[in-house]
Amino acid sequence: MTRRTTSPDLTRLAGEVRTEVSRLAYHLRTPATRSGITPTRLAALAALARYPDGLRQGDLAELMNVSAPSMTRLVEIMSEAGWIERRRDPSDQRCLLLALSPVGVKTLETLRDESATQLSEELADLTPAERVALAAAVPVLRKLADRHLDG
Repeated sequence: MTRRTTSPDLTRLAGEVRTEVSRLAYHLRTPATRSGITPTRLAALAALARYPDGLRQGDLAELMNVSAPSMTRLVEIMSEAGWIERRRDPSDQRCLLLALSPVGVKTLETLRDESATQLSEELADLTPAERVALAAAVPVLRKLADRHLDG
């Protein structure tokens, strides 16, 4: 991605969006942290959910921007919890792929459901116009996120 010079207005908007998205993301992780699942573990589960055929450990580390030793420890923890399984890579039998186990899928679904329920209760307190504005923002937020998650 090429760097462009941005206006002070765009820089201010970027700061405001980053701050509010971070605050909301922190709030939405509450069900996971109550369950003892750290934000890093939750991010790894969510990343693996986007790749049902599995990912190599190094690819997951790169995707999450963590070191190889940190990823090794994270994989050990997730494996011990029963959230992931290791499979042979069909394109290279010497390599292993990490994928969510049925327990991992259920854990992630439960956490997402709890978080969505919590947020839907809060959305009910918004005005209809606020909900329309929020709904219009979803595709824009997805586009921004996809630039980083699909890269």
